[in-house]
Amino acid sequence: MKLFRAARYFRFLTRVRPRILGGAYSGPTRVNVSTIPGGAVLHLDDFLFHTVLELAEQFAEDPEGVGDLLTEIDGLSDPRSDSNEEHYRDRLVEEFLDQVGGTRLRLYGVQVQRVAELLLMSNGAGTVVALPSQREAGAA
Repeated sequence: MKLFRAARYFRFLTRVRPRILGGAYSGPTRVNVSTIPGGAVLHLDDFLFHTVLELAEQFAEDPEGVGDLLTEIDGLSDPRSDSNEEHYRDRLVEEFLDQVGGTRLRLYGVQVQRVAELLLMSNGAGTVVALPSQREAGAA
């Protein structure tokens, strides 16, 4: 009975737990991709690490300003508030994330191709084959 239960648990872990397919390390930010049933997980640990460092630096420079902004955002997070306050809160959060660089992950060159390959592999698309590029005029 215990062996049967252990086998079921092992099957559950292999299906549900993300399985890391690989990573794209050639750009400024490392990105890992894991597969889960029906999709993929992007691991953005490195990106968020730098975002938190930027947030800490801004807090060290202006603790009252950052603290007041976070307190204001928290005060506007009341679910019973009207939609105007909700839109104002969303705008404050977007501006704050832009300040700390936490809204856009930049991928360059080979890293874009590698992340795309990993995402396609996680979806069960199989082996990714590079498509030939268009020929230039006169090159036959």
